[in-house]
Amino acid sequence: MKSIRNFLRRSLIGGVVIVLGTAGAWSYYDAHEQIDELFDAELAQNARMVGKLYQSRLSALDVESRQELLQELTGGGFRLSPPSLNFPDGHEKSPLGHVYEDKLIFQMWDPLGQPLLGLGVQGVQLTYMPVPGYGMQHSDHFDWHTFTLYFPDTGVWVTAAQRDDVRDELTGQIALHNVLALIVGLFVIALMIGVAVSRGFRPVLRISRQITARQPGYLEPLDVREAPEEIRGMVDALNGLLVRLADTLDKERRFTANAAHELRTPLAGIKVHAQNLEADATDEPARRAARMIVDGVNRMTRMVEQLLTLSRLESGAEVQRVKVDLEHLAHELERELEHLAQQRGVSLLLNVASGATLFSHENGIYVLLRNLLDNALRYTPEGGQVQLVIRVGDSGTQGKERLVIMEVSDTGPGIPLRERERVFDRFVRLAGQKTQGSGLGLSIVRELAERLGAELTLSESPLGNVQAPGVLARIRFG
Repeated sequence: MKSIRNFLRRSLIGGVVIVLGTAGAWSYYDAHEQIDELFDAELAQNARMVGKLYQSRLSALDVESRQELLQELTGGGFRLSPPSLNFPDGHEKSPLGHVYEDKLIFQMWDPLGQPLLGLGVQGVQLTYMPVPGYGMQHSDHFDWHTFTLYFPDTGVWVTAAQRDDVRDELTGQIALHNVLALIVGLFVIALMIGVAVSRGFRPVLRISRQITARQPGYLEPLDVREAPEEIRGMVDALNGLLVRLADTLDKERRFTANAAHELRTPLAGIKVHAQNLEADATDEPARRAARMIVDGVNRMTRMVEQLLTLSRLESGAEVQRVKVDLEHLAHELERELEHLAQQRGVSLLLNVASGATLFSHENGIYVLLRNLLDNALRYTPEGGQVQLVIRVGDSGTQGKERLVIMEVSDTGPGIPLRERERVFDRFVRLAGQKTQGSGLGLSIVRELAERLGAELTLSESPLGNVQAPGVLARIRFG
């Protein structure tokens, strides 16, 4: 179930359709049955009325007049035909009659089966069947419902008939009207269900939007006043989880920050003692051992600084943006990393657009570029090159900031294509690397890029060659 709202809408509307469809079918069959009963009663009434009228007419005549009337009726059959009526389009009745008159007939026979008085339609001839009650006859390509009565006082048989399609037509019209009413009712009910479900889930959606709009570091409890009773328990449980999570993260950040901060002092002391040891050493093996201690302390100090940076990034603190002078920032990085470049025997080149600026977090940009340049300098072999390029252009999107691209390229061993995503994981180092490191540099770079709203990609360096393809790290702002 991906959506409770859609599930409720489909279930309720589907249930209504099934119920209304069943009601419509039942209404059709019930209407057909009731119409059959009504018309059957009408047939019986018509046959009885015709027979009684004939009997009454004969009883009012004297013997001679009665004989003359019987002779006249039995001479060739006295048949009546409904008048030829013209009905306006779409109308079934007029002051002179109804269109259904052609579908209602009756016939009277004497005891010998000779036709007497009748009302019929051209081409339709009822068969003399001296069996009282209801029946069916077929004439002129139609089925006819019949009702036959025998009148012993006059000795005549009377049959009233009605065409079958009259009943089907009336049943269909009644069913159509009922179905139209059901369809209109279905649309109204579906609209009401949709509105009711949407309004019912509105508090849930407000809470969902409230959670979605939160910053990563904002772990304050949700407002339970907006939560309906059905999900209040879930909201309370979520609030409890947020409180515990905030407490756990706060303890973890404090521990990381305190540990990193406390490690600085002993590391600085060890470094001083190692440098003193190197200065006082009288032989080369002792001085080499002291330099190894200093290098190890430097690596540990760098790792502590990276842990502090990660701790600040994960704290979720709001990034304060200012106008950053990228040209000035690049020269500061050059001065800071110049010693490392000389020590590694690597050329550090800068190509920064004059007056390049970016509205962002200055310290974040500085740490991001410093980590990329530091990685490039450490992994580029002696005699290689590391280059920082900063370009500024138009993003091509109206209303957006201008495009700023920062590229750090080197002539190092490069990163295989299948490993370019994995190197962003923490404490991951590729096989075969001899350079010492903690595996946190690129992880910090990705965290910073995401926090600053930049796009980070890795590819082969334009400075590289077949033996040393190098790496090009591109950071795109805008």
